[in-house]
Amino acid sequence: MKNLIIILLFCSLSLLAQQRHPDCFVNRDSMLVDSKYGKGSWNACFQYRKIRPGVVVKLKVVTDSTYHIQWGDSLNLKTYPDLFPMDGYETRIPLFIAENSDYIVMRQGCGNACWVGYFLPLKESLQPEMIHEYLDYDLDNGLVAFVKDTSTIEIVNLKTGQTEDHQTDGCTSAFPGYCIDSLSIKNRILKYKWIPDTYIKSHKGTVRVERIKI
Repeated sequence: MKNLIIILLFCSLSLLAQQRHPDCFVNRDSMLVDSKYGKGSWNACFQYRKIRPGVVVKLKVVTDSTYHIQWGDSLNLKTYPDLFPMDGYETRIPLFIAENSDYIVMRQGCGNACWVGYFLPLKESLQPEMIHEYLDYDLDNGLVAFVKDTSTIEIVNLKTGQTEDHQTDGCTSAFPGYCIDSLSIKNRILKYKWIPDTYIKSHKGTVRVERIKI
């Protein structure tokens, strides 16, 4: 009986403390994230984000310095295999960019002239893909255009892994992305326009993606 009274008293005091000091009972993960990145970071980046009915993305805290990307069915989330460092750099937090019936796209900064795209599949038959310096994508056809090296833009089919290269001879920058004024890929058509001051040859062009099956 004495133990029961002590337990009830403890519960009453705890409830009273929660009413008086609600901040003391904030989720541990939210306090950790906000301490690393600044107030409101948990609400803005790490909580469940509802993409559409039944589909969400979230960043799950694993340790005091790491987290996972999770996505898909809210009752059966997929987990990206790599751990991400909770290093305090807000620009490095992966953010939701786009989605369709096959993929969710998230983008992460990684420094000057560096970014990463995570193409997260919603279908069990597809695998997640990480692509550095992607320039544009056509999710309906599963195509992504990205900087392969200093003279090449590559297009990859996310579903099959097939690739197609297009040479960009003439860019005077060590990073071809700095030469691009605009670039798009849609309906198997790659269109681009170069910044005249950084490109020696033609300033614009249109390329049809021919060798990749869709």
